[in-house]
Amino acid sequence: TQQWVERAQGESSSCRGPPWFGVGVSTAHTAMGRLSVLFVLAYFVAAHGEEEEVEFADTPLLSSLWEATKDNNNDGIDRLLDSSTYAVKSRSEDGRGLAWWAWEFQNVYALGAIMAYGGDVLSTSEDSLGSPAMAMCDKNPDCDKEALLSKARSMVEDIKRRKEEREKERQEEEDFEAEADEGLDDDEF
Repeated sequence: TQQWVERAQGESSSCRGPPWFGVGVSTAHTAMGRLSVLFVLAYFVAAHGEEEEVEFADTPLLSSLWEATKDNNNDGIDRLLDSSTYAVKSRSEDGRGLAWWAWEFQNVYALGAIMAYGGDVLSTSEDSLGSPAMAMCDKNPDCDKEALLSKARSMVEDIKRRKEEREKERQEEEDFEAEADEGLDDDEF
């Protein structure tokens, strides 16, 4: 690797370059080849880095999200998403999660909440049967994917605003409780 570092630093104006660039390649061509490899690598990381490995496991959180989504319980969806930073991307044992259920039950609010909490309702990530979440809509002739997406997108800013309000209220409660605790002496317990 030291020889490649030296060549990259320009110690040789005409280097052979790595074997996959051929023999007698000029420094400029070698540098371009290296850049090409770096761009391909960067693209791969960017394209695939977003899809993190997620463990598939049934949990009470996911059962509650399924139920809230099925029942159109928007307050429940908010409460559950607020409770865990992993809720949006969590997946049950069958590889499905909130996005699959939002599409299955055509729950516009759940789709909007997924987007508001940083999830991707159009992700190509697949469940254990090889189906992406949006396939739940594709399988149903009564499901209008574009109409659902349009309505969901129109809700995102309001969902984000209400999320921020709840976070602010929680922070104020925590601050109030911390101030109240500071005012107590050990003798007052």
